[in-house]
Amino acid sequence: MDLQLQDRHVAVVGAGGVLGQAIARGLAAEGARLSLFSRDASSLAPLADALRALGSPRVITLDCDLGDEAAVGTAIAAADGRSAADGGQGPIDSLVCAAGAAQGGVFWELDDAAWRDSLEVKLFGTLRVLRAITPRMVARRAGRIVLVVGNSARQPEPRMLPGAAANAALLAVVRGLAEELGPHGVALNAVNPGPVRSARWDRLMQAAAAREAITAAEAERRFLEKTALRRLATPEEIAQHVVFLASPTAAHLTGTSVTVDGGSTKSP
Repeated sequence: MDLQLQDRHVAVVGAGGVLGQAIARGLAAEGARLSLFSRDASSLAPLADALRALGSPRVITLDCDLGDEAAVGTAIAAADGRSAADGGQGPIDSLVCAAGAAQGGVFWELDDAAWRDSLEVKLFGTLRVLRAITPRMVARRAGRIVLVVGNSARQPEPRMLPGAAANAALLAVVRGLAEELGPHGVALNAVNPGPVRSARWDRLMQAAAAREAITAAEAERRFLEKTALRRLATPEEIAQHVVFLASPTAAHLTGTSVTVDGGSTKSP
């Protein structure tokens, strides 16, 4: 299926993460031009080379500290405003934000600082990105935005409540802001992944195992018993849904979210 992404400019915020890299690879395979955002853009050089080899006609990398509103605005302006002749990509057609992770723990052991730290990048960092890109897309009356949120918004785990709170807030933003953007030709959607195989997942299982005095393998087995497919997703499986929503072929979808978690979320 042709997703009509050939030579379209797609920005990926959080490109250095496991999902961000998989999403960038999926976009590159469709021929998109890419702007990759990370706290340390220099670390993205190997990824940029791989994306060019996959088929992206042009890849640039930009420093972007989501904790700094001015830095976010500068990075978005640099990616969106400069022509290819000036070292840029031209207007951003689609933007994907896949940044942020939250601290877990026993609720009564998490103080205010832990909650603030957990909300800072995932919630407020994403809001800073949205504030920077939406006026530009509204002015052009075109654009697509995809947020990678998380299934904990609807299926909160008791030991991961800061992340669940951030995710639930983002889904409210997606639903409400889509109403504001829609009349201007801008679409906003979310993808809610369940856990994927990663170093972070391994650490979570090790922590769960220590609490329950079991092995990490047993902790994972118990978790997967709650999913219909009885396995974790791969980053590439999540990326496929993000790439679709970032593409023109998802033209009549906005204000919604797609949950990709192997069936662990029990409510619609």
